[in-house]
Amino acid sequence: MTEWERGLSDIQVNERIEQGLTNKPVESSEKSNARIVKENVFTYFNFVFLVIAILLVIAGSYRNLTFLPIIIANTLIGIAQQIRAKNVLTKMNMLNAPYAHVIRNSCKTKVPAEDLVKDDIVVFRSGEQICADAVVVNGNLRVNEALLTGESDEIEKEVGDFLMSGSIVTSGECHARLTNVGADSYISKLTLEAKKINNKEQSEMIASINKLVLFVGIAIIPIGIALFVQGYVINRLGFSESIVAMIAAIIGMIPEGLYLLTTVAMAVSAIRLAENKVLLHDMKSIETLARVTVLCVDKTGTITENQMQVQRFFTAQQAPIDDHQLRSLISDFCAAMPGDNSTMKAMKEYFTQGSGRQADQIVPFSSAWKYSGVGFGNESYVLGAPEMVLRDSVAMFSNEFEPYAKQGYRVLVFGQYQGQLSKASLNAPVIPL
Repeated sequence: MTEWERGLSDIQVNERIEQGLTNKPVESSEKSNARIVKENVFTYFNFVFLVIAILLVIAGSYRNLTFLPIIIANTLIGIAQQIRAKNVLTKMNMLNAPYAHVIRNSCKTKVPAEDLVKDDIVVFRSGEQICADAVVVNGNLRVNEALLTGESDEIEKEVGDFLMSGSIVTSGECHARLTNVGADSYISKLTLEAKKINNKEQSEMIASINKLVLFVGIAIIPIGIALFVQGYVINRLGFSESIVAMIAAIIGMIPEGLYLLTTVAMAVSAIRLAENKVLLHDMKSIETLARVTVLCVDKTGTITENQMQVQRFFTAQQAPIDDHQLRSLISDFCAAMPGDNSTMKAMKEYFTQGSGRQADQIVPFSSAWKYSGVGFGNESYVLGAPEMVLRDSVAMFSNEFEPYAKQGYRVLVFGQYQGQLSKASLNAPVIPL
């Protein structure tokens, strides 16, 4: 019996658990709610107004504390926005593989993905996500690495090839030995990078206001002392009156209204972006977005899920078949095909009213020939993208499917093939159904 057939023993698994070589999800170094509150409350801006408020309370001039709601509102808005962003980031997870089939003690068992350890032999099958970095030791499969690289092309993996965690298995089956687990895996490092928040000041506006507050906060100390001495010693005012007069003179030097206005503007912008499913790491990144002059966008597999659903099907205008017969025919086609890709899985769920006909020839889909086909006796049927199935005659039927393609739907053509099916490019005409 080979190593990949035996897998690890219980003793070997326990040794790796003791060494911390498990696949437990990595915890990101996010700020706690307490730290967020602390950083927003204990600021130099708030400290200046705290001193002013204490002096007014000592002087008994409570009616002059009307600036406090502005300071409190500014602080609460900052806390709420940061906690919201942190909660969204905490839920973000690029790995969605809760269970895995592992070979241990020569037996295949299903265990939670976080209980896997380094050197475990795991069986990966079509439709599953690779939960840790691994090397293929038996079998072969095709994987989609769009989540990691942005390239949606299927890549064939054979014995000795490296499997990156986060990849999706599109077809095939293999046994693979885990090489990097937990925090050491590629997907964990990528997730931490995505969740990382840059704590450096990103807003020139906020940075300028902070510098102004710092300068004014330092300047008002000697100015405040001079004004108090002038009122209390020179003008012979009372202690409380001298404090009120001094604060009335210096409080206008601090732009608390500008600070609040800036915070409110950013918070409103953040809310509007959130309504459109835009995630902000920090409220200040609104200004960064406002300064963008060129935005480069690339649609890749990273913004889609590996799941599909049939929305509707319709009979071609010149098809020699009605809707009921067509649904039954497509159901037989789907029943004969292996459900090893997301497209066929979606069709199998939608087309379930087959007649039970048995196929005598099957050509499964592959990116090499870009169509799938089934033969029922003397009749052959193919399924694929319009330009791949209809080829030179695609323009004749484009008015029937182009409106759907323009709406963003993936359109497939099912038709009767007038030739002999083979794992090569189609060369005979196809009657679209």
